Amino acid sequence: MADETAPAVGPRGRGRPVGSDSAETRANILRAARAVINERGYEAATFKAIAVRAGISRPTMHYYFATKEDLYDCLQREAFAAVAASIAAAKQRNTLLEQLTAFISAAGEQDPSDGSMMRFVIASRLEQHRHPELRGSVTPVAEAVADFYTWMVDEAMRRGEIPEDVDTGAVVNMLSAMFWGMGFFGRFVHGSEPAIAVAKQLNRMLRRGLLPSPASLAV
Repeated sequence: MADETAPAVGPRGRGRPVGSDSAETRANILRAARAVINERGYEAATFKAIAVRAGISRPTMHYYFATKEDLYDCLQREAFAAVAASIAAAKQRNTLLEQLTAFISAAGEQDPSDGSMMRFVIASRLEQHRHPELRGSVTPVAEAVADFYTWMVDEAMRRGEIPEDVDTGAVVNMLSAMFWGMGFFGRFVHGSEPAIAVAKQLNRMLRRGLLPSPASLAV
């Protein structure tokens, strides 16, 4: 006999979904928001546009994120987590070139197939200049990259891979410029395949030098 004291189970009421539905909806909103912000920029990315892309109503959006700032901050946290995981993978390597290669490879693995994560990382760097109010509320992806490159160059000098008289700050800035420049080139200009070829050429340049030494030039 059924337990007459057990509460009756009715249909789910209106409101935020529970369990896996809630997690899936939230992830879907974040994917849609990242795509819309990449395409339109932070200012033009409205809740309505994001809700349409996610296939949900605007009120449902507000169940998950009270403001666009909250949503953007979550996207930045996701981007930071991806960059931090890439840095952790690179730090397991033993030489500067191995660390640099591992970092770029891991970042590519962290990026979805549509390249939206790296595109967001690059775009968010620009958005911080357009909207200074975002600088204090987001996770410092740019600082994490700069700190990693500083550590990488310092360790390379300690191992003797880089001469002691080299301007370490200039080398760090060069590597940072390569990261942001390659990211922009690969995600906004020519796509990933040409960027891979450029990355291979950069690796070759770092290994062998861009120009031959004067002694090897024909007289």
